Amino acid sequence: MLLTYLTERDAMGSDEYHPLTHTGSNFSAHGGMGYTVVDSIDTMYIMGLTDEYARARRWVEESLSFDKEGSFSTFETTIRVLGGLLSAFTLTQDRLYVHRAIELADRLLPAFDTNSGLPLPSVNLARRVGIPDAAAPEIISTAEAATLQLEFRYLAQLAKRPDFWRKAEKVMHVIHDLL
Repeated sequence: MLLTYLTERDAMGSDEYHPLTHTGSNFSAHGGMGYTVVDSIDTMYIMGLTDEYARARRWVEESLSFDKEGSFSTFETTIRVLGGLLSAFTLTQDRLYVHRAIELADRLLPAFDTNSGLPLPSVNLARRVGIPDAAAPEIISTAEAATLQLEFRYLAQLAKRPDFWRKAEKVMHVIHDLL
């Protein structure tokens, strides 16, 4: 429990926690999105850490903001934040997590607005625009593109939003056509 306390005290809302220095850091100079707390909220729930879970849930409800300037990894944000929210919903059936997931997914969707349908590697969540890799603007990892299936398809079902499903499905069609 001490590590949980220290993490919360020193880095609640940060993207990463550094236990040796008791500090948090963020993936963007414009502030973090709480990758660590959102990604681990399901673990807190499963482990029965009720007080820690309650504080993390409150943070998601009151402090989690997706109105972030800067370049955020489409892949990391999808698997850690969107996936964390969806996992928390699956375990708790708390609709807060679905609402926050929809809010995030709406900001991630512009990454899919490409000629191929494959998502751009980064997105500016505040401006809602996809950002190509400056070094290789036409290239995206197959793993990064295909991994987004689970989160977007599951959210499409929960939210009754076929646009989420279509974006994920387009990626699979592109990959299938390459084989």
